Amino acid sequence: MEADVIAIDNDRDTGGQNVYVCEVVTHMSGKLYSGSPDEGWWTEFTNTKAHQYSLQKLQQKFREDYRYVNDTFANADDHSYQFWAPVVTGWERGSGLINGLEELGNRFKDETGEELELIINQDYTERIQNLRKGAKGDTSDHGAPAFRFLQILENLK
Repeated sequence: MEADVIAIDNDRDTGGQNVYVCEVVTHMSGKLYSGSPDEGWWTEFTNTKAHQYSLQKLQQKFREDYRYVNDTFANADDHSYQFWAPVVTGWERGSGLINGLEELGNRFKDETGEELELIINQDYTERIQNLRKGAKGDTSDHGAPAFRFLQILENLK
């Protein structure tokens, strides 16, 4: 099990708990993973081996994430699964990779009953912009190194 981010949101008012599991790919070229794919549903969406392998690898990662989270946080009220990538090839064009990621989300929901949220390209940019806005003028230490870095950048004089 090697999820990139596991976050736990404990609601102090209700006592509820939501566990977030995120896989993050920060390859700025727009490609996700490289490798040789096995035969699978991903061949229906693209003839690019790297794209097929990316879909295969992400399916494997989210299946492992699901097993881990349900074993480790079985009593949590909610589990949220997210895929984050700043640049994914073909977002505007509806490429095979994007269509394959959407199919991955559909298959994940069919297998687990859980949503797989895709936070890629424009959605990723919006989320980061919102974090930047929140960091501007905020000098409190929230204990999150990435947010602290945004605070530094946004509050430079």
